[in-house]
Amino acid sequence: MEHEEAPSPVEVIARRVKEVRGRKGLTAQQLADRLRDAGVPWDRATVTKLETNRRQNVSVVELLALARVLDVAPVHLLVPLYEGPYMVTPVEAAAADRARAWIRGERTLKGGDAQIYFSEAPLNEIQQVVTPSRIESSARVFPPDVSTRRDDQ
Repeated sequence: MEHEEAPSPVEVIARRVKEVRGRKGLTAQQLADRLRDAGVPWDRATVTKLETNRRQNVSVVELLALARVLDVAPVHLLVPLYEGPYMVTPVEAAAADRARAWIRGERTLKGGDAQIYFSEAPLNEIQQVVTPSRIESSARVFPPDVSTRRDDQ
C-alpha cells in the first residue's frame, strides 16, 4: 500500500486527542490534570506539544491513560476513524479499517500468518471471532487476507 499520505500513530493520537478533548469541552489544563490523577505526570504544555505535533512519541502507558480519561477505546485514539492508509510501522502502511481489526485481534495484516496470529490469542476470544464454517472453507488454515470476524456480529 502506498504510504506517502499515511499518518503515523503519533500524528493520529495527537489529532484524535485534540478532537475528543474539544468535543468534551476540556481545556488542555483539565486534560493534564486528569492525566496526573491517572498517574501520568503531564502538564498543559505536554498536552499542547502533543496536539501540535511537537511531541514525537506517546508511550503505551500514556496512550492507555489518555483513552481512560477521555473515555474512548484506545484503538480509536491510535487509528484514524476515516478509511485511508495508516502507518502500522515506519515503513508499512495498511488500510485504517484493517489496522483497527488487527489491533482488536480480529484479523492479520496483509501477508500475516493467521495460524500464528490466532495461536497467541486467548481461546475464548478466538471462539468469538472464528466460525467453524470459515475454518472448513479455508482448508483448516486461515488465509492472511480473509476476515475472521463473525458475520452475526
